[in-house]
Amino acid sequence: MAHHFINSVYSLKDAVSSYDNHQDNVMILEFDPASIKNLKNYTPSNPSRFESVLFLGISEGEIEIQIDYIKYRAHKNSLALIMPTHITHFISGSADLKGWVFAISKTYMETISYAKQHPPVVISYMQLKKNPLTVFTSEEYKSIYTGIGFIRNNISGHTHLFYKEKIELAIKMFFLDLGNIYLSKREHYSIPTLSRKEELFTDFQTLLREHCKKQHDVRFYANELCITTQYLSSILKEQSGKSASQWIQDALMIEAKGMLKTPRINVQQVANKLNFPDQSTFGKFFKKHTGISPLAFRKSG
Repeated sequence: MAHHFINSVYSLKDAVSSYDNHQDNVMILEFDPASIKNLKNYTPSNPSRFESVLFLGISEGEIEIQIDYIKYRAHKNSLALIMPTHITHFISGSADLKGWVFAISKTYMETISYAKQHPPVVISYMQLKKNPLTVFTSEEYKSIYTGIGFIRNNISGHTHLFYKEKIELAIKMFFLDLGNIYLSKREHYSIPTLSRKEELFTDFQTLLREHCKKQHDVRFYANELCITTQYLSSILKEQSGKSASQWIQDALMIEAKGMLKTPRINVQQVANKLNFPDQSTFGKFFKKHTGISPLAFRKSG
């Protein structure tokens, strides 16, 4: 089992109101207002990537979450899908927050025959990597939660002779039912046409995820998109309110904070991985954006 999955998902079992777990590969966690304080001690306090696919359902209250540098507010009856490639930061939650997490390890997703031969329609069709948050009607959300309950019931049935097969089948049914709900919603039936500026904004985000550790210059991204640096910044300002340089700096800070909280990686190694010329330059950059040194940040909670 991947280290990040255990640290970021499996360890939550000690804080939540209830959970079901299948070999650390499939886990369903329920949380409520009584467990929110405990969760703060277990959830990552900095941006992280997960070696798992996470479905986050909000039954009551709201949560602020940042996915790939963009902030979202998830309210009642909403569902967030967090992919292993996403950089995720759980920022805050309301006092009445109640919901659940359904986590499937990346390795398990790759081994079940359905995922190999027929990728879940909801994931492949909706391209939820780019649209991670969806709000459903009360009836739709209840149906999704019923599917989660079906998986939980099968996880608890340890004595069944076909225990593993039943869990796999329950997960397949969940994907099919979720896909049916998505596809039955009119606004999800066809993929919307993006304007040229929206396409460039989306392509820039993809490039930033792939290259921000090594490429800090706006010119690199503009050249990749075959546009000028001025035009790129104007598009980003129009679409998001932030310039290209601000996007790059924010992405670097997210990567830096995640690395600094990773054991066995020192500040010099972080500076190297983020392609800074030396530790001093990285330290000045980090302090400029946080007010504290990388070492002080590492020692903080």
